[in-house]
Amino acid sequence: MLIALGAFIGAAHAPLKAETLPIEGVYPAGSDQLAALNSLAIGPFTGEDGPTLAIQLEQALAEVRVRGASYFSMVPYRTKAGADGTVTGSASSSVESRPEDVRSRECAYEDNKGRCKEWRNVIITCERQIVTLSYTLKVEGRRRERVHGVASNAEDSQLICPNAGNAPTIEATVGQLVLKVASELRLQFAPIEVRDEIRVKEGTDGLQNDAKKKFKEGIRLTKRNVTSACTVWQEVDQLVPDHGPTLFNLGLCAESLRDYDAAETLYRRVFELNRSERYANEAIDRLNRRRHAERQIASHNAKSRR
Repeated sequence: MLIALGAFIGAAHAPLKAETLPIEGVYPAGSDQLAALNSLAIGPFTGEDGPTLAIQLEQALAEVRVRGASYFSMVPYRTKAGADGTVTGSASSSVESRPEDVRSRECAYEDNKGRCKEWRNVIITCERQIVTLSYTLKVEGRRRERVHGVASNAEDSQLICPNAGNAPTIEATVGQLVLKVASELRLQFAPIEVRDEIRVKEGTDGLQNDAKKKFKEGIRLTKRNVTSACTVWQEVDQLVPDHGPTLFNLGLCAESLRDYDAAETLYRRVFELNRSERYANEAIDRLNRRRHAERQIASHNAKSRR
């Protein structure tokens, strides 16, 4: 009986999983100019790590799909005259190592069973290993005009201490940096589709009786039928027009349907009701990014039809 009661108490105090609404949307590329291009040719990348970066970047760009369609047509470099953009660059890595003292503890005395009975503080000398990948990127248009340019570094810093296990090789670290840079550069070129799980608001202050019951029903429905959940919240809004959590959740419903104007109207109503809440402004910022992505896609598609 005590065990069952203890289990019940533990369950009662366990944190409840917050309910979320899945929203599929597109976020903008870092560069409007790159996002407008339809075809790309990847040219030579100089430097020790340039060819590897070129391969990884070309693969990342070839795999870009937005709303089920390939975003870029990849053109062989030898026929680059037919490409909207020609991409060249460079990449080279360097390694810096320096000693670094670290405070640690070691066993000063063990018993006959190998258990430590006394510890002491010591200073051990480790090695700080810093691997830096320096890279450049240049994109030129059909008339060899400059479309985009990047010159930057990516860095990995690790502390390698005696008896701390196997550290990754420099080659492996450089490889990871190249992959990281290729992924970051891909985000400059094209919008990206993301499925967000956004937490719904569950507060019931200001709701009573049927409205409160319906609101909670909507929360439960998010697990299996989002459309029904949104319908129930519309009913709650009819009963209690200025309930902030209901308005916010309806904003999520509109956003999931890509009705960004309706979503923004609802989020702004939430903000007007409680200006101290950040989540409404964060939602509006998210909508603005989605609109930006839609403009990029429209520009890209318009250019492809010319």
